[in-house]
Amino acid sequence: MAAPAGPPVDPEQLRAHAAQLDRLRVRLGQVRLTGRQIEKSQTAFGALCGWILTGLGDRYQKHDDLLAYVEETLVLTVRGLRRVAAGEQPLAEMVGQPDEGSADEDAPSAPEIIDGVLEAVNSRDWVEPLLAEAAPVAEFATPVTGMFMLLRTGGLEYATTHVEPLRRLLDDLTGTPEVVADQAGHWDVMAGDLRRLASDLEWCLAGAFPGPERPDVRAYLDIMANNVEALRGLAATSTAMTLITRSAGDLILLARDIVRGLIGDLFARASLWVIDSPEVVTRPVLVARLASLVTAAWRINAYVTALTTSIANLSRSIDG
Repeated sequence: MAAPAGPPVDPEQLRAHAAQLDRLRVRLGQVRLTGRQIEKSQTAFGALCGWILTGLGDRYQKHDDLLAYVEETLVLTVRGLRRVAAGEQPLAEMVGQPDEGSADEDAPSAPEIIDGVLEAVNSRDWVEPLLAEAAPVAEFATPVTGMFMLLRTGGLEYATTHVEPLRRLLDDLTGTPEVVADQAGHWDVMAGDLRRLASDLEWCLAGAFPGPERPDVRAYLDIMANNVEALRGLAATSTAMTLITRSAGDLILLARDIVRGLIGDLFARASLWVIDSPEVVTRPVLVARLASLVTAAWRINAYVTALTTSIANLSRSIDG
């Protein structure tokens, strides 16, 4: 085999470069530890919506598999560079034959694809109109008298304590908001760490070798550039998962607050009916009260349906 063109690679420089890569590998392992703190069970989103978001757990597993692949690549690269520095193997043999396959330069990169996902999630087109137009914390948004406020608050507390079907409905909507917030926080931390790792690896490669015109050096740098892009893609994915997790949790909390408000309002009205009712209730009054009950039940069902449909729309972004 003909000797590669260009100046020889200094063994000490190879060892120093391998040491830098090994430090990056350790940091990547720490990123994986951060990811393992993500709750894989989607019960944190409540029984009503958690089953829809099963793709979150699958996405985490795929993400960790890719991180493990990059980590293993760095391990093998460090070992190979140390063999080359010791004169046990030429660099050309370590990197193998250059990949002559024609890459599709027009194909979007992973960060570009994720940008499309982020745009879709931020646009909130996935949110059903009924919830998209709802105000945050809607349960006590309408001004009421002091008495009605007391009745509404007390009625809501009574309903959630003593009326089993209503309590179960709210439990199904509630989930564990603090766990959802933790999940989003871990994805966000991973996104920042992976962006820094990609930048540091790129910087590490920029000054790795003199004579990058050597075919073996060029091949090595091309291979490692793929790892830089992989880390950037994983950082972008982590950013998207942060937004998706937060968006799902926020919408579930909004729907729960609206339903709580409707239940509290209905109990307040029912209490006033009892307090203010004459001994004989006329048929028109009974019809009006029944209409109020039916309207409240219809609105609760409409908001719950809008929530599950919205979350199903959002979940499709996970596989995007």
